[in-house]
Amino acid sequence: MKKPRKKLLYFFYYAAAVILAIFAIGPLIWMVDTSFKTNSEVLSYPPSWGTINALPSRTLTADIIKTRAGQNANPSTLSLEALLGSLSTTQTTTLASPNTLAIHVLGASGYRGTGTMPRRGILSIKLLDENGNFASYSTSFSTPEFNLAVAKISSVSTLTNNVKGIISSLSQYTSDPQEYILNFYDDFMYGNNPVFSRIDFISNLLGVKGLSKFQDEITPFKKGIGPLSAVELNELAGILQNALEAQSMDKIEIEKYLNDIKIYIEFNDFYQSQKNHKLSGPIKLAFIPNSNQLKVIDGQSIVKSAYTSGDQIYITFKNVSFVWFLNDSVSLTAHYNFWEVLENFFDNYVSAWNSAPFGIYYFNSIFVAVATTFLNIIFDVMMAFAFSKLNFPGRDKIFIAVIATMMIPYQVLLVADYLIIHSFGWINTYYALIIPWSATAFVVFLMRQSFNSIPNDLYDAAKIDGASSWRFLWTIAVPLSMPVIITGALLTFLGSWNSFLWVLIMTDTTNMRTLPVGLQNFIINSGAIFNQLMAAATFTMIPVVIAFMFFQKYFVSGFFRSGIK
Repeated sequence: MKKPRKKLLYFFYYAAAVILAIFAIGPLIWMVDTSFKTNSEVLSYPPSWGTINALPSRTLTADIIKTRAGQNANPSTLSLEALLGSLSTTQTTTLASPNTLAIHVLGASGYRGTGTMPRRGILSIKLLDENGNFASYSTSFSTPEFNLAVAKISSVSTLTNNVKGIISSLSQYTSDPQEYILNFYDDFMYGNNPVFSRIDFISNLLGVKGLSKFQDEITPFKKGIGPLSAVELNELAGILQNALEAQSMDKIEIEKYLNDIKIYIEFNDFYQSQKNHKLSGPIKLAFIPNSNQLKVIDGQSIVKSAYTSGDQIYITFKNVSFVWFLNDSVSLTAHYNFWEVLENFFDNYVSAWNSAPFGIYYFNSIFVAVATTFLNIIFDVMMAFAFSKLNFPGRDKIFIAVIATMMIPYQVLLVADYLIIHSFGWINTYYALIIPWSATAFVVFLMRQSFNSIPNDLYDAAKIDGASSWRFLWTIAVPLSMPVIITGALLTFLGSWNSFLWVLIMTDTTNMRTLPVGLQNFIINSGAIFNQLMAAATFTMIPVVIAFMFFQKYFVSGFFRSGIK
């Protein structure tokens, strides 16, 4: 009976140890995992482990920018070559030429938040029609058919006032069919206040008295994203036609909305009929290092050039206007080779490192921590040996006074310490960061406990053999107490490495600050870029983790030998 109970007890011990380990190590693992993620992955919910940065390909959410105004690039983000290449000789008021298609990259598919444009690899861009097939475009535009389509929609008089005004304003573009098409779809579908805005148009229909009987059929069209599609407009046209045939009271108002839909369908049919060529596959573009230009790998014979600006991709076609892709969607996939996957994986670390002078912070932290540790060990070893083996007046009282300093938080003495350091002229110097911490009461106590464990008979025998106290200390006492000394060195190194408030008060220039203060400045400057914050925090703690891994056994045995429970 005892053995099963003992096994059960061990089981609970191990389970408790595993749970405690998860709580202790879990946040650290999550920090490291977050440091490799994209910003959109960090913001996604529910959170997940791993990152798409480790994948050889990723699908990106992207939209075709439907309006000319939306295609305007920011000149400050363009190179001179891209700026000059994107200027149109016939339209100097905008950066986007009639032959340039703009695609807005929103981020990794399946994650919310704006993602960063990939800066390496090969982009595979699929332009798709509403049926999911490769998009079609026009190379030989029929002017007579265009004039006939314009004449048909211009001859309709029974329209809502809004559409009447739009048709009237479009008449100025009848000599430029492509501009007419662009402004037509801008006004009806993709502009700031389009006619077929889903909620506005349906709300206006529901306000027509004669349509009260058809409310249940019309209301569902409010659900959805974006403007009403051509399929939905055809369905609405059927409902309105039925309303007219039902002898509704407000036939004229219903007819106006029906005609609004009919002229759009009429012109959209003409627009689709002009597309006489079809893409046979995706457009493939490769990033050029240190440039916003893209190399055309497969342009389906119509792509002239391409470049990026911010989170947008600009594709310039050969004698093909971007207006033929207004009603299409885009599928975007980025492909990477092995080395590019590695660059993606460690991209946050590179970005974080380049965002702040971490090289200076690292040097300062290492130099200050090593110098402080070296001086600490020298002085603390001598003090601990004196308190343990030497006899002098007031020894125990002095030791108690040294230990008593541990009871006073050093923050209480910051003002006085600052005034002293300032009077020495040590502000913004290594003296201020090293000298005040060249001896530590706790390490003295730790080492004294170890020296106390060395028999006094051994010390007396060494003295009889002619060894001085100095020689006994460095040739016998120190080697015997090496685990405790290494423990004290580790504690001193960690304390110096993680010191924040002291460095913050004693320095006010970047070239003298250490990693904790530098990381705090980075957090303030970078705002909510959590993946870079986690990357910076990770490479800040790497030296400490490495040091602990190498000296772990000394660290543990030092506490046992010191007599600390």
